[in-house]
Amino acid sequence: YHLPKSKLGLVEKFLSCHVCSETFRDPVSLSCNHSFCSSCLQKFWEQTKNKNCPICKRKSSKDNPLVNFALKELADSFAGRQKSGSSETEKGEKKLTVVCSRRCQNN
Repeated sequence: YHLPKSKLGLVEKFLSCHVCSETFRDPVSLSCNHSFCSSCLQKFWEQTKNKNCPICKRKSSKDNPLVNFALKELADSFAGRQKSGSSETEKGEKKLTVVCSRRCQNN
């Protein structure tokens, strides 16, 4: 099963870091629920000399937010599917679709 390009764009946007615009690497989620690559967030905080969210500017309650492993699995699966054209590609697409379908049903 292949996702239509319109849906793929939505998934890509959901799995992209607002700081680097790439698919998440070790994503962390702040208390405001915005997510970023762990290294991007740390660099952003070093540059701005504060611990505010790069999107909404809300101050983070944690100096070192923990990796969001559910988001990491999705991002890794999505990024892996983009890089290879093997049979793993199809597995990744199915896995991603199932996860997204369950998430959407709960909302």
